[in-house]
Amino acid sequence: MPLKDKSKKNQFEDVQQIDDDGYEYVTIPPDGGYGWIVALAAMLCNLVCDGTLFAFGTMKLHLQKHFQCSDMLILMVGSVPCGVYLLVGPIVSGLANRYGCRRIIIIGSIGAATCIGLSTLSPNVGTMMIIYGVFGGVFFGMVYLPSVVMVSFYFDSKRAIANGLVTAGTGMGALTFGPLADYLMGKLGWKVGLLIFAGMMLTCILFGAIMKPLKPQRIPIEQSETQSQEFIDIISDPLTSSSSCEEATTNEINLPLISANDNATLKTNSSTVHNIEACGISSLAVPSSQIRVRTISTSSRASSTTSAGHRLGVLNPEHAARPLYKKDALFTGSRLQLHASHLSLHSNPYMASITNIPAAINEINKKQTASRAFVDILSTMIDFSILKNKQMLLICIGNIFSMLGYFLPIMCLVSFATEDLKVNQTHASFLLTIFGFFNTLGRFAGGLITMIPHFSALHVHNVLLYTAGVLTVIASYAYNFTTCAIYAGLCGFAIAPHMSLLPSIICDCVGLDRYTTAFGILFLFRGVTSIIGPPAAGFLKDYTKQYSLAFAVGGAMIIIGAFFHVALSYFEPELIKDKEAEDEHEEVV
Repeated sequence: MPLKDKSKKNQFEDVQQIDDDGYEYVTIPPDGGYGWIVALAAMLCNLVCDGTLFAFGTMKLHLQKHFQCSDMLILMVGSVPCGVYLLVGPIVSGLANRYGCRRIIIIGSIGAATCIGLSTLSPNVGTMMIIYGVFGGVFFGMVYLPSVVMVSFYFDSKRAIANGLVTAGTGMGALTFGPLADYLMGKLGWKVGLLIFAGMMLTCILFGAIMKPLKPQRIPIEQSETQSQEFIDIISDPLTSSSSCEEATTNEINLPLISANDNATLKTNSSTVHNIEACGISSLAVPSSQIRVRTISTSSRASSTTSAGHRLGVLNPEHAARPLYKKDALFTGSRLQLHASHLSLHSNPYMASITNIPAAINEINKKQTASRAFVDILSTMIDFSILKNKQMLLICIGNIFSMLGYFLPIMCLVSFATEDLKVNQTHASFLLTIFGFFNTLGRFAGGLITMIPHFSALHVHNVLLYTAGVLTVIASYAYNFTTCAIYAGLCGFAIAPHMSLLPSIICDCVGLDRYTTAFGILFLFRGVTSIIGPPAAGFLKDYTKQYSLAFAVGGAMIIIGAFFHVALSYFEPELIKDKEAEDEHEEVV
């Protein structure tokens, strides 16, 4: 390039950089429009992904007949992918933040379909466990989690409705894929049946392609030192904190969250951030190369009010488009639920701490922002310091027990009916349909029940989880198809809130700032015990030659898990802050 042209290019870049200093970037959830297409695509991803995993209860009969193996081994083939796709949640989240949800879903779809197809070549059950279970579980996770995140990226106030649609996909998969698997494998053989399921998995490529990322919008930053100082003075006055919170919310004044590592600016703005966050204003957990108070003039307030929610911008447009930099990316409810759900415990846990997602970015490490997009989320989701929170520790221990019995009706009920009770195999496969229908109904009903006065999310969750455990114990006395069907319906309904209401309970316990960390750790606990539960039931069946003891023990595990969640009411919500943030806060005080 000639020296003259190079000089002009450098001048243009300098001018562009100066111009960009007056702008920030935001991604505003449309809360509708194309977002409903994304929600529908996510629902279909869940239908295929969860439907395939839940259908293993029917597949088991055909696979066990071919491999001539014990119940423990064949159930491990079905439990390993269910556990692995939870265990890889933190890694998949980091990859989705780095490369985008759409790309990860497409790769996951191709990988999962390939693993299902290759598993038909397995010479023994151990090989199938590795191909279908371990590698297939990784790719199933790459389809499931990013699809949920994309719905959260497109919806804010209507998120609960959108995720209700997505949840329906899991129920529809359980409704249809069990009988479908029995029909295909019964008529065409288990290998052809699995190949057809692999073909259905490839349809998620199309569903993933639909989920295009939101484009950041470029918005001018209106800076007014006088207005900013007045705002700081108002919110710093404890006597006017209540009125200032109301005024801040009304005027949509947002302040970027700062990293615990951004020491230079933290000392200056710590008290300001603390007071603003005490008002309950949630925002994007994104990096910023400088921390600025952003005030919105009268002329711009109208437009900002119409897109209320995430009007906080960042200086780097790439970070605005990264879905996992939103603190509520994994929260499946609406923002209204966040503000209301704290009433179910003792105090408001949403007094946010200074976030540590991700570390602040300066001029030196801008080139590393792409890799940090992965590292930030991965390190956040495997931060075991969250277990210092007594309530979160109880939730994790409770889930260790509850997940030991959670997959029991899904994996073993059909076998229990056919082998122990001599029910016709075709009829028995419809037990999964009954379970799936009432499970979907329970996920919707759980949220509605919590709207009844004095029925908090925690209480509803605990009562129904305990009920599911008792029903599973009683199921060991089932004696025909009708009693099995009654158990499938009641248990499917009762155990549903263990998935649908737990997000609100976790937010009550740790706050929105630490929600991503809490769910990442919960993924790990659930993943390990999901792998152990069904094979343990299979071991009891191999030992006793019946499933009765397996259902009795599995139900007891769910009951124990319910008691650990009941214990949450005896502890005050804690907000665990990053140690560096605590040290900085002490210095400011």
